Amino acid sequence: MSTKRLHIDRTETSPGIEMDLEHGHIEFIGRSLPANSEAFYGRVYRWLDEYIKQPRPETTVDLKLDYLDTSSSKHFYNIFDKLNAVTERGQRVQVNWHYETGDEEMAETGKDYQSFFRIDFDFIEVKELF
Repeated sequence: MSTKRLHIDRTETSPGIEMDLEHGHIEFIGRSLPANSEAFYGRVYRWLDEYIKQPRPETTVDLKLDYLDTSSSKHFYNIFDKLNAVTERGQRVQVNWHYETGDEEMAETGKDYQSFFRIDFDFIEVKELF
């Protein structure tokens, strides 16, 4: 893999992203409604495509998102689909889905994703995401 880490700064409309090959850690923080979601998440897909060729024995995904627009929801489905391939090879993927107290919509969104994939999800209710 050409880069072991991917860092994207958080903005008002796009999440901060940290992807670390050596430690098998992926983190999304913020809100996701980028103007051009294909270009934004294209970088994530390229990194994931390389990562899943030789993933760590355990991959941890921390999500601390307070909003996903429709196109971002599709991209997260695609991200989980790629990670599901890792679990099908016998390696573990753990998703820690953080949501703010009272934000049942984001909690339900995470549960919807959980129902589609063979990935371990842990739902963590917090006072503040970021």
